[in-house]
Amino acid sequence: MDQLFSRLSALETVLWILAVVVAFVAFLVIAPSFFTNPTPSITSAAQFTATPRATLTPLPSATEVLGAPPPKVSTLAPIPTPPPNAEAFTFVANPKQSGWIASGEKDPHWGDRNIHAGQYKGQTFKSLLYFDLSVLAPGSRILYADVELTGLNRSNLGTSGNWSLKLLPATLLTGWLGHSVSELAQSSTLDQIGRALEPADLAEGRTNQFVFSSNQLSRLEQALDQTGQIAFRLDGPQGPADSLFTWDGGDPDPTIGAHPVMRVIAVPGQFIPITNTPTPQNVLTVAAQVAQATEFAIRYGTPTPFPRAFATYNPLQVVTSQPTPANSATAQAQAAYATAVAMTTGTFTPTPPYLITTTPTPPFLALGQFTPVATPTPTPFVSRLQLLQTPIPTQVGLSGDIAFLSDREGTGTPQVWVMNPSGTILGKLSSDEYYRIAENQALFSPDKLFQVDVGKCDNGVWQIVMLDISKGTLSPLIADCKGHIGAYHPAWSPLGDKIVYVSDRETTDEIYVYDLKTKTSARLTTTLLNQKTWELAQNNHPAWSPDGKQIVFASNRDPFPMWQIWIMDANGGNLRKLSSSPYNDTAPVWIR
Repeated sequence: MDQLFSRLSALETVLWILAVVVAFVAFLVIAPSFFTNPTPSITSAAQFTATPRATLTPLPSATEVLGAPPPKVSTLAPIPTPPPNAEAFTFVANPKQSGWIASGEKDPHWGDRNIHAGQYKGQTFKSLLYFDLSVLAPGSRILYADVELTGLNRSNLGTSGNWSLKLLPATLLTGWLGHSVSELAQSSTLDQIGRALEPADLAEGRTNQFVFSSNQLSRLEQALDQTGQIAFRLDGPQGPADSLFTWDGGDPDPTIGAHPVMRVIAVPGQFIPITNTPTPQNVLTVAAQVAQATEFAIRYGTPTPFPRAFATYNPLQVVTSQPTPANSATAQAQAAYATAVAMTTGTFTPTPPYLITTTPTPPFLALGQFTPVATPTPTPFVSRLQLLQTPIPTQVGLSGDIAFLSDREGTGTPQVWVMNPSGTILGKLSSDEYYRIAENQALFSPDKLFQVDVGKCDNGVWQIVMLDISKGTLSPLIADCKGHIGAYHPAWSPLGDKIVYVSDRETTDEIYVYDLKTKTSARLTTTLLNQKTWELAQNNHPAWSPDGKQIVFASNRDPFPMWQIWIMDANGGNLRKLSSSPYNDTAPVWIR
């Protein structure tokens, strides 16, 4: 018996030791859960900030939600090859008119880098994408279209839910930025584009593709015919479980982020150019037109605006002034005609801005093709003087604004756009007429007695020369033919004392200003070597502000190699960028 009790005591000791070891291991496994919070800590909607220029808001730093499925392997559908009569177009979402919205908030977050969709901490997040397709004329036949988004963050992705892209109705596109959260978030949609996505379809850096079906292409054509503007809403799960995913909304700087894009293959339609009603030939025609317009207004109301397919324009026309009456009878006849006009239609209508009156002018000298030598041979000057005598009408409302060329429509041909001095884009001009007038005015002195332009030395180097209009003489002004240093893009200061220009004397194109009194030049810009490409950026096409206190110019210094519009004080200080777009904005002129 003593031996039995002895054995039991030893066995009991071993069991106790094993129990202690098991308890210690269990403690090591379970204890961390009491000191960490498994709930992800996403920034609440109230803490998100939207800035005029898209910035990357702080992304959630929490560990990935437990149970979120790993991304599955997938490939994008191939983009079809356009048939011979079609073209491929790529449209980038406007970052300043895209953003996200959250339930319980008053205004959308325009211009944010994040594109949120889903549910988190009791709030529902949706996102909006805005595309401008107005380069496609109404009647364009769309053969293929898709929208492509790149994932940015899945840290708060749950185990279930669906994400979808929906086309918003055209009625919401008027005053787009002024709509409230409730209007944009609760509006009924035309259609869901492509298939809905699941959590396994979402991953950081992965591109999600939403492809239009054949029926949806016809709906897209209808939206294109109406406004040329297209908008989408990204919807995600609405609870009760949290599940939020974030796509990349891109940045105005094209080197930052993966911008949402819309790819379209279409057979482009044609815009129909039309001119306004021609000027009546006589007072009887005017009276008939007035009566016809009155009858139309009584029966049908005011005329309907032209559809988007029609492009109106007023071609520049040259008319001559009325000659002095040859005798008293002619003068009486003209007076009687003026009385008839006043009785039927009121006083004479001022000459439209697209008509320019001309009077006989002496011959002038052109600076188109010449070699500035000791005795240059000028050629007759006509077109630039006509432009100089054609002021930009004040009623157009362009005075003080900056016109520039941009490829933002993706047509391959730069169009004339307008911004104000603060950098806000005001719109696109229907023609380059006013741009050419403003660009030409910058070549003349304020008293219109002298003109600057460029010519070539014997060795082909570009130099700046000056034309004395009254004498018809041409002489080099800023020239260094022997040093092979070029000078070009001159513009005369509104104060008449300086000329701003571009020169490559410091290896790359920089902006200089030439003082006509001291006959010396001062350098205004300094372009540093691009550390990524080891190339020097360039600056060109400077233009003075109407008061002569600032200079606007184009540069591809940031982001290299895209061209953007920059501005600085007349002494080179206070340098800053005016345009921040994923397009090439070049050749600015300041309208006086």
